[in-house]
Amino acid sequence: MSAIGLFDSGVGGLSVLRRLLQAMPGRDYRYFADSFHMPYGSRSTENIENIVMAICDFLIGQGCKAIVMACNTSSALALAKVRGRYDIPIIGVLEPGARAAVNATRNGKIGVMATEGTVRSGAYLRAVHWLRTDCIVYSQPCPKLAPLVERGHFGGSEVMSALTEYVPPLLAQGVDTIVMGCTHYPFLYEAIAKLLPPGVCIVDPALETVSEVMAILGATPLAGATNLSFYASGSVEDFMRVGRGLIGVVPNAQKVYFREHPTGLTVELE
Repeated sequence: MSAIGLFDSGVGGLSVLRRLLQAMPGRDYRYFADSFHMPYGSRSTENIENIVMAICDFLIGQGCKAIVMACNTSSALALAKVRGRYDIPIIGVLEPGARAAVNATRNGKIGVMATEGTVRSGAYLRAVHWLRTDCIVYSQPCPKLAPLVERGHFGGSEVMSALTEYVPPLLAQGVDTIVMGCTHYPFLYEAIAKLLPPGVCIVDPALETVSEVMAILGATPLAGATNLSFYASGSVEDFMRVGRGLIGVVPNAQKVYFREHPTGLTVELE
């Protein structure tokens, strides 16, 4: 059975994987947590492109016939180049997120919470305007949030303190829709919702991403067992500890390393 690969700069992409497990059981999923390079948001476009292509090469070598780029920063900075390199479906999360936001907004004012890299790229603005030119997009970089999720913090004073820096500026612009523009943020949904007045919609791009995956690969559930494989470039123990708290069962992850070669960056199993 052909595998579906997913990757992110850590545990964030598990928010997409959990939706896929619900909607498309009986598949073979291979998840790559690149916590070694986390956070992606402060890295250059060239650096992200090199990292992402090394990860895709590795996942294809592990039998993946489709890859979900379960990371908004890499979707913003590297999706076009990666799609041009491979002849398998490469599915990002940014375009589905923009589509969901346009469908949800009533007043045309959309807020985007994202990493510094995603905000700097302007990718959400372009994606929204490609769908609806009269929408106004307000982007808010949230550099503290993904590291908090990576440490297993989903609520509490530290999370709420960070959110009170990021959410009120968007509300002050009159947005009626806020996109969680990083796959780590859905794990903070309840904390974010506490700061929103009635009528403000929170968009989780993972839902629309899963619909796109189903449209491309077929929505029919398979009869066999769901197979999960995990790879971690950072601490395997930390990934498994936090991952189990997020999606329940996480089989033992395999340690992987990035290696520099004259021909470029590669990923190798321990």
